Amino acid sequence: MMTGTEQSTKSLEKINRYWDAVAKRLTLESRQMAGLVEHRGERGRANETSFSDMFGKLLPPSVRVGTGEVIDSVGGVSPQMDTLILSSTMHPILFAQTEEMLFPVESVLLAVEVKTTLTVEEVRDVGAKVKKYKELKSATGRLPAFAVFAHRAGASPKTVASWFSDLDADLRPDFVLVNDSAIFGCLDPESSDGYRVAMIIGADDQGCWSRPIAEVPGVGTQSLERELWKPLNKVRGEHVRVHHGGALLKFLEAALRELNLRGHADIQWLESYLEKFQSKIVLYGTADPVIVD
Repeated sequence: MMTGTEQSTKSLEKINRYWDAVAKRLTLESRQMAGLVEHRGERGRANETSFSDMFGKLLPPSVRVGTGEVIDSVGGVSPQMDTLILSSTMHPILFAQTEEMLFPVESVLLAVEVKTTLTVEEVRDVGAKVKKYKELKSATGRLPAFAVFAHRAGASPKTVASWFSDLDADLRPDFVLVNDSAIFGCLDPESSDGYRVAMIIGADDQGCWSRPIAEVPGVGTQSLERELWKPLNKVRGEHVRVHHGGALLKFLEAALRELNLRGHADIQWLESYLEKFQSKIVLYGTADPVIVD
């Protein structure tokens, strides 16, 4: 018979494997679309749908998923938003007589921009959309959060982190996840520049948190295990094993906290699961990245 500790460990392993599988499925679907669909716009829409389907299954029944433009009562209009999380219970559907593409800002709980491959140009596009989005006026006095989900990174983790650090403070999204590299960033008033960007990592089967590139399993191949290892700093230097499931849960936790602030999600129970995850982060900033608990 298993002890309480053993049962807790086994349960945690199942949660780890489940969310790792979800994150990897999103990556696999994105790659398959890249191979099947030649038109860039159609690939992008397929990746948006893949994310929205996953996200929608997580959400409580009091909310729904949409896509379109966000408007305000004084004539403001946002850019086209890939994924909008909307209240199903607190606001009437103002444009229900046609296919709904316009959403009053007061009915929006969260806006998510979905990117297939995150490049520096795409990050600048995010900044421009955040600027336009923040010009909206809400009768509640508070705009819904603006998040970014990217299926894969167009550069090394350190470079991707620098793109967000280089954005003006008022152009940064509230939180962001780059799925294939397990990079999670968010507004953080305690950070030196007000924004915290980190790569979520886990230990390998031998309990190692980092390895020289020469010791990375499958180095020089396209194996699945090799793809889990990302450079800590320099491409040919020390590597760490990313924790896709842990990073995806960070993103989902941030989203659910936004819903909680608006009375649409109870998240107290979630922390008892998240605090048990055995992961560390690679923290990026002005100096070289460092591994911290």
